[in-house]
Amino acid sequence: MAGGTFKKSQPKVRPGTYVNLVNGRQPSAVAPTTGVGIIPLIGYDWGPRGKFIIVSAGSPDAHIAEFGRSVYDDNDHMLMLQLMLMGSSTVYVYIPDGGTESKSEITVGSSKLTVKAKYKGSLGNKIKIVSVANPVGGFDVSVVLDGSEVELFEGVSTMDELSGVSEYVEFSGSGEMEAFASSTLSGGTDETSGNVGVTNFLDKSEKVRFNCMCFPSEEVSLQAALLTKIKYIRESIGWKCTAVAPNFDADYEGIINLVNSFEYGDKELTVPQACAWLAGASAGADYVTSLTYTQVPNATKVVGEKNNEESIAAIKAGQSFFSVDDNGNVILEYDINSLVTILQDDPQDIMKNRPLRVYDTFSNMLLTTFVPGKFDNDEDGWSVMEGLGRSMLQSFLDDGAIQNVDLDADFLVDRGESIGDSTYITYGIQTVDSAEKYYFTGIAR
Repeated sequence: MAGGTFKKSQPKVRPGTYVNLVNGRQPSAVAPTTGVGIIPLIGYDWGPRGKFIIVSAGSPDAHIAEFGRSVYDDNDHMLMLQLMLMGSSTVYVYIPDGGTESKSEITVGSSKLTVKAKYKGSLGNKIKIVSVANPVGGFDVSVVLDGSEVELFEGVSTMDELSGVSEYVEFSGSGEMEAFASSTLSGGTDETSGNVGVTNFLDKSEKVRFNCMCFPSEEVSLQAALLTKIKYIRESIGWKCTAVAPNFDADYEGIINLVNSFEYGDKELTVPQACAWLAGASAGADYVTSLTYTQVPNATKVVGEKNNEESIAAIKAGQSFFSVDDNGNVILEYDINSLVTILQDDPQDIMKNRPLRVYDTFSNMLLTTFVPGKFDNDEDGWSVMEGLGRSMLQSFLDDGAIQNVDLDADFLVDRGESIGDSTYITYGIQTVDSAEKYYFTGIAR
């Protein structure tokens, strides 16, 4: 008797039993990454240059040696990271290149112990190295940063033993270890050469599937580079993301233009610093959430508060800003982006960030689900594709993100155009926005 496997498109000639073994689990849509923020710490005074440090909201101080301090220390750059972590689950932190390492050459007996800060930056000038005799034997060598001991190496007999053991400095030297008074490193600087470090950050951000970037710079050429990069990521790479920038009338849905700030505790923030909170909140907001009237935790007042006429003008100009509600809380006035020029082919609600998050999340889900080479470009494959797409629409409908869905018509493979390795699919979605303006008509009886 004949047997084997079969294809529906190729009927068998001989009678027999033909069996295909298939995966009982049908393909499912792949949810895109959410809650991911990204920020460059421009001019930071420590840390690895030119690479990403991935900070989790669950363990924000896991990289204390790389930052040289706690995320919760009193430092302007760490404050921005704190603000981002209020909304983001993960933040990719990048320190642009620049500056020099601090150094010290210590006389140890008849030899020299050279100590160089592990990272560039002026924080290295606050590092001291101390060696004292250990009662049991050898010497205890301490690394002290800004008055606090951050490392202790006990019972060191030779300088060679210190090679590669520290997370803060690099030791080099040979010979017997001895006790010596504290030696302070010097020569560390934070200076950068032009905008190269920041543009390198923008280039490297292409490889990160982030949801929202904090771009804390008002420098005109850098903001132009930001707009070019966000457009490229959204429109050429296909990953939908946004960025928050200070005082930047970009007129583009991928850029949120923040124009004022708030006082956080007893500290008055600049607009670039305040961008960090909005970027974190935007990164963490799902597609059924509006940030309109969202309260900023621990904010005590608005810096640069707008009156009614100024608020109306700002909204018309695509500007985001903070206000004070009736209870005295600092809130985000309106969850919009900088787009003000709506083209004929643009969705008419694309300047609102909640609808934009629906469009973007659905697009990102398509990107992560419909991977090249995953499906056959034939009738069977098209049916699988349509089934996946319709399940995505159903999920968005169930979550209240979209409405008026016709599952049979709103995700279709164009069978006439799909041929070779090209598949053409159309889908339709109508977003659900939040009720943010209430109009009541009172009728006296």
